[in-house]
Amino acid sequence: MRILKITTHWTTEEADCMFQFLDDFKEARWQCHGEDIVQMYKTTPDEQRAGNEERTFDDE
Repeated sequence: MRILKITTHWTTEEADCMFQFLDDFKEARWQCHGEDIVQMYKTTPDEQRAGNEERTFDDE
């Protein structure tokens, strides 16, 4: 496994640039794969989706 280090302290301009980049990236991925993603959710068994939503995590 590789560890990716991401800077978390940005100037306002850098944070805005990253926000815009991520928004553009999301839109580009949706244009390419949106229909496939929708179809994936339609074909995923309801039980599997329900199981994923009901998971709780206990950090103790």
